[in-house]
Amino acid sequence: MKSSRAAWLVVGLLWVVAMLNYLDRQVIFSLFPPIRADLKATDFQLGLLGAAFLWVYGLLSPFSGYLADKYDRVKVILVSLFVWSAVTWLTGHARGFNELLFARGLMGISEAAYLPAALALIADYHKPATRSLATGIHQSGLYAGIALGGVFGGWMGEHYGWRAAFASLGLVGVAYAVVLLFFLKAPASA
Repeated sequence: MKSSRAAWLVVGLLWVVAMLNYLDRQVIFSLFPPIRADLKATDFQLGLLGAAFLWVYGLLSPFSGYLADKYDRVKVILVSLFVWSAVTWLTGHARGFNELLFARGLMGISEAAYLPAALALIADYHKPATRSLATGIHQSGLYAGIALGGVFGGWMGEHYGWRAAFASLGLVGVAYAVVLLFFLKAPASA
């Protein structure tokens, strides 16, 4: 029998990952003005940055679900968080539009692995009586990330520039991945 405390700890730990998942992907939109000024990007190029991420993410999501069913879900989550956070950090170091576009594609690959693994891990820990509440709480992290992406990105872009926003978010994600190494565990009998 899985402990109730452990089941809710997993939801809390994954809530932060879900928030970072959407914050990292959404922050770029509030940073379009400084990116446009710095890289002389056109409207088409800025639109391509959002579309490239979504195409890659959407195409790889079913494959990511397969990975979460076949391999240790905690490891899939940790690798996903670490890689997308490293890519977020690298995004702030892009020297031109093509590097920025490449980074967005890489982010789509690495972020696609998170959600299927996270929802499956929550289902592993929660019985039907609490599963919907647990996934609902987890999903609220996604919406918090969307909201924070706009606020954080706008504030960082205005005060420190678009590159600092990506670099700082990347470092936060990598640091949180290290924390999860110690606290996020698969259930004893999944």
